[in-house]
Amino acid sequence: MNVVQIVGCALNTGAGRGIRAVHEALLDAGIHSRVLGRVERDLPDDLFARRVPLLQRLPVGVKNRVYMWHLTRQFGVIPPNFHPISHGLRLHNTPEYRKADVIHVQWAHAPTLGPAFWRAIKREKRPVVWTLRDMWPFTGGCHFSGSCEKYACGCGQCPLLGGKDEKITSDDVAFKAEHYGQQSVFVAISNMIAEQARRSVALGERQIHVIPNSVQMSQLRAVDKAQARSALGLPAQKFVIASGALNLADPRKGADIMRHLLNVYRDNKDVHWCLFGKGLAELADPVPENCTGFGLIRDEVTLNQIYSAADVFVMPSLQESFGKVTVEAMACGTPVIGLFKTPAEEIISHGQTGWLVKHGDADAVVAAIETARALPVPSLRNFGVSARAAVIDRYSPEAIARLYIELYESLLSGDQR
Repeated sequence: MNVVQIVGCALNTGAGRGIRAVHEALLDAGIHSRVLGRVERDLPDDLFARRVPLLQRLPVGVKNRVYMWHLTRQFGVIPPNFHPISHGLRLHNTPEYRKADVIHVQWAHAPTLGPAFWRAIKREKRPVVWTLRDMWPFTGGCHFSGSCEKYACGCGQCPLLGGKDEKITSDDVAFKAEHYGQQSVFVAISNMIAEQARRSVALGERQIHVIPNSVQMSQLRAVDKAQARSALGLPAQKFVIASGALNLADPRKGADIMRHLLNVYRDNKDVHWCLFGKGLAELADPVPENCTGFGLIRDEVTLNQIYSAADVFVMPSLQESFGKVTVEAMACGTPVIGLFKTPAEEIISHGQTGWLVKHGDADAVVAAIETARALPVPSLRNFGVSARAAVIDRYSPEAIARLYIELYESLLSGDQR
């Protein structure tokens, strides 16, 4: 079976690591999987991942910058997570695409998938699998809609464009809905993103499968807390709370909640914060003395140590398609505090592997932290043991790859149950 994985991000990003892990598991299972797209350079040959050449990417990048510049002149400042279909790569002209039995769009965004690619998809007779890693495949250009639900009525008058009377976003939704064609199948990485897709105009009449994101479990283990804290220079006897995101100051990632938490515990000498991701100085100025920031983490060893060093991990994000750090922390034997109405409620068992609190309620997060602090050390450790057991098999690349293989085989046999 030949499968081409269309990827619009580097494989060392959060989404990219999950894609790579499943791709490698597919290769190990005997699937002729090939990755194609905006991946990083110097990847090993046996990974079978090809980066689109610069001479093809460069003109597309220039055209997209010009397009976004025109939008900015018309509507004002445009958020970085907004990009309607404009110009993209001609991935449908590649050998990997032509040889594939199944076309799998693993991460879709405008600078990768241009109109020519969409027209090729509409003509396809082969199965096309779309993994919904965010909301872009069924919105008018945003990857996450926040509190906006205009995708349920076809977009238009987009709040990101000032709520003006515009047709860019509604035309984008209509274009996507028309060009998916009948051969496209959709896979959400959480029940929450699946429900949003089912409410959308673009995908409302489609069957939405759910296959969770994968986490490379072989690189995550429960390191002895004392050793992890010593390696990271963290205090040995304090209650350590960890949290992290690509950008800690991003409102969608729960920045307001984190600011409240840091202020509540600013003078508490029994608590120490351990944060990773950019934006700490923007999140808290000044950064509390009982907080250690590690910036962006690229190596798995340090990330493993941070998760393991913590007594509890806080996941304050208000909107996610999956929430990979939740699974990663639990895989390292650390219970997690997350929010209801996010995918965390699909991962955390309240009172067993962590705690779930009211969406957006910073004081409820404080209460959950105090609940964890009040537990005897053996009880809190049991939470961690249960957390690891809950995720170690369910989200492994091998388990997720098996689900995709079953889907591929059913599509090729004509059985799309």
